[in-house]
Amino acid sequence: MLKLTNVHKSFDKTEVLKGISLNVEKGSVTAIIGPSGAGKTTLLRCINFLEKADSGTLDFDEIHLDLEKVSKKTMLDIRRKTAFVFQNYNLFANMTALQNVMEGLVTARKVPKVQAKDIALKALEKVGLRDKADFYPSSLSGGQQQRVGIARALAVNPDVILFDEPTSALDPELTGEVLSVIKSLAAEGTTMVIVTHEMSFARDTADKVIFMDKGVIVEEGSAADIFVHPKNERTRQFLKL
Repeated sequence: MLKLTNVHKSFDKTEVLKGISLNVEKGSVTAIIGPSGAGKTTLLRCINFLEKADSGTLDFDEIHLDLEKVSKKTMLDIRRKTAFVFQNYNLFANMTALQNVMEGLVTARKVPKVQAKDIALKALEKVGLRDKADFYPSSLSGGQQQRVGIARALAVNPDVILFDEPTSALDPELTGEVLSVIKSLAAEGTTMVIVTHEMSFARDTADKVIFMDKGVIVEEGSAADIFVHPKNERTRQFLKL
């Protein structure tokens, strides 16, 4: 479904991604773990062009891209097939939960407002927040705000949802409610790529786990491969095995 091959990305003279290749299968959950500064978030942002990779190729269903030469139109086509859930929610403070979920549908996708409202309410219901539709972000907990962010991603019916450390800004007691929503989406076969520091969540939920360090994929495999039988010494060090 989604394939990255030999992706490189530098900021100034610092190479952050050093030839990353990975495959994401339809209906799978891919967890990306690793220390801070490994390049995990940059990789995620390059998939839907929040950052533009310097080189490499991307295959997404029938679309094949040379990342060095990709056009703005093609970037937009890829963005429409993906949705991004940010660390810090990125909600509009002057909009209600419902309006935040509707915004992408109405503005970017030109969905009529009546239809967008219906879609948004269903998305909020899916994350357990239909009763908070008229609340502004300032009246919601961090966990609730992140669930609104997930509803916003679901509303556009993407082929894959990209999560960038979705619980990193949350207190431990609020982390569970967000992970529970993500687990329910996984059970429904939603294709997801998740950068996370929640090791138990990655172990229990992911079909594939990728361990990154210093801009490269050190090791990848099933959750059991990585968490129980890692082959690489650096993986063992990171997991303290």
